[in-house]
Amino acid sequence: MICVFFFHNTRFFDLMDWELKNKETFLEPTVFVMFVNFWIMPLFFSLAGVGTNLALKVKTTKQYIRDRYWRLVIPYIFGIFILIPPQRYVECLSKGKFSGTFLNFLSWYPEHKLLIGNFGFSPVWFGEPGTHLWFLAFLFIFSVLALPIVRYLRSESGVNLMKPLGTACEKIGGIYLFVVPLACTKILLQPIYPKYSSWADFTFWFLIFIFGYLLFCDKKFIESVERHKYISLGIGMLFLVILLVLFTSFLDYLKSWWDHPDYSLGCIFFHVMWAITTWSWLMFFLGAGKAFLDFETTWLSRINEAVMPFYMLHQTIILLIGFQIIQWNTNAWFKYIAISSSAFIVIIAIYYLMIIKFNCLRILFGMKPLGCVLLHKAM
Repeated sequence: MICVFFFHNTRFFDLMDWELKNKETFLEPTVFVMFVNFWIMPLFFSLAGVGTNLALKVKTTKQYIRDRYWRLVIPYIFGIFILIPPQRYVECLSKGKFSGTFLNFLSWYPEHKLLIGNFGFSPVWFGEPGTHLWFLAFLFIFSVLALPIVRYLRSESGVNLMKPLGTACEKIGGIYLFVVPLACTKILLQPIYPKYSSWADFTFWFLIFIFGYLLFCDKKFIESVERHKYISLGIGMLFLVILLVLFTSFLDYLKSWWDHPDYSLGCIFFHVMWAITTWSWLMFFLGAGKAFLDFETTWLSRINEAVMPFYMLHQTIILLIGFQIIQWNTNAWFKYIAISSSAFIVIIAIYYLMIIKFNCLRILFGMKPLGCVLLHKAM
């Protein structure tokens, strides 16, 4: 989550389009954004798949769906009406699409910015009204769609299907068999659905969600992930360097493959590399996490509880503060530090002074009510 925070602070200064941009943009932040972009959302979805595996061991299907509804759908709807309009306001001011007060913008906004019909039937819908909160909507849908697959994997035929896969993963490189469907998804669907969070990304992330669930179905999988952590780190770094060389040496080609993918050999090669890079970093983070971060402490529980409110608040606060600071006549590094530090302080202050104390806000921000938290601790 902290990485996501710095990722979005960096977006003011990279070379790619975003809601708000600094007058000067640079290559270095673009490299960081590109690196994180390969694995950050896949990591979230793979961890969510792991969480689904653990949750369904102690909850019924009905309890699981109810829990996901309160923790994902309610915060998403709340965010659309309360957290997102201020983001869109400063974006439209910055890009010259609107001029006027925020109150005037509220009546202008639904007609001009919520045109989901322009995208046909597409998961992009969730990002248009929800910006960064699209993740919550996707995660709820994945949680529901995964249930028939989970039911099958728990059946006798599903267990029998996983046995040869588990055996293959015991061998060196076997865990990379999962790259094949990921690469095929990128190659086949990305040229048809190039827009971010459209059907290609939706399918790619759903597969990763399911794979996250699978990795904890059989100890052979997670043991393989742990054994491959340093190999995966090496592969991830190698492919990242190759992609960065392509980025710096063949920028026009890479931008074309990224923004306007097709079925050319170069683009197919790019998507295969993308899938391998993504999976390698996932395997490194999951393997390293299993090896070194598999513990529980009081402070970690408190930080974990704050993740959802932090996620919901962070982009809104970053944009509101960044809108003012990027207009300063000073160097980019000072702006970056000023935006990051100010936004972090404001988010933490809102969380500790408001959200954590009141059950109504806790529910709206995807947290458990205080009574449930105390009961859980007592048990």
